[in-house]
Amino acid sequence: MKLKKLVCAVICTIFVIVILITINVQASNSLKATVQTSKEEVEKEEEIEITLKLEEYQDIKNGINAYKAILYYDEDTFEEVLEQNFTCKNNWELLKYNKDTKEFIAIKKAGSKAPEEVASITLKTKKEVEPKTTEIKIKDIVTSDGKTDINVDEAKLTINVIKEQGEIPGEPEKTEKITSDKYKIEQGYIGRILPRTTVSQFKQNVTVENVTTNPQMMFIDESGEVLQEDSLIKTGTKLKVGSSLQFTLIVTGDIDGDSSITINDLASIRLHLISIKLLTGIELKAADMDADNQVTVNDLANMKLILIGLLELK
Repeated sequence: MKLKKLVCAVICTIFVIVILITINVQASNSLKATVQTSKEEVEKEEEIEITLKLEEYQDIKNGINAYKAILYYDEDTFEEVLEQNFTCKNNWELLKYNKDTKEFIAIKKAGSKAPEEVASITLKTKKEVEPKTTEIKIKDIVTSDGKTDINVDEAKLTINVIKEQGEIPGEPEKTEKITSDKYKIEQGYIGRILPRTTVSQFKQNVTVENVTTNPQMMFIDESGEVLQEDSLIKTGTKLKVGSSLQFTLIVTGDIDGDSSITINDLASIRLHLISIKLLTGIELKAADMDADNQVTVNDLANMKLILIGLLELK
């Protein structure tokens, strides 16, 4: 009798577990991820933008507040993707990316309750790449509504790398271009921007050529919001020029991305110089106060003089 009761109890327990697993699987399968591309064919040294979108929210009641995923791309085809290649969409924010594991993560305070784009990623083909077909995937996607993890199937697309197209006879090439006598413009970056510079002031110090888009320039902050004329430019602000150019802006001395030089920036250089917390990427570029392409004690001294009012950036 006791054995019969034990068997019944085990069967009931298994039944409940199966039901819970089924419910969880259904919830996991309700949300769908898609990825779109700005172009399906690219040449060497050409940029494309892919956009991750979450769809089919039928079973999402409280809204999605966070997601994590892994970016997969052919490293023989594309240049290394860094955190500054990501742009948050629709008020998703605080995106972080690990370039070693290709994992990225973001949150949304209000919660996502309807289909929407959550992030875009800019990739650039390498100079030596040969014509091929390659896949870009967003996989191991996990979201959460604050109650449980929700696994989402991977999203992927195919990109064709093609040979360079020859010029059309009689039709000269018109390349979009931006130049400046004040700022330092290099591949993918514009630096030597003074702290507390507004979008309007920046525009007064650059010249664009062969740009027919309206607007000619678009400034985007880390949360994906478009900046207005009186908005302050910060280290990490994205600039899109026309339809083909994109830059990350570097404000001199603004290591922490608040548009100003503060004691926090001074502390960051100090820690870097004694190898406690090394600066990399745009932070390292921002710390180069004297524009000699390296961060030394002289940069620390310059920043200190600026903070006490004995030196002024020009």
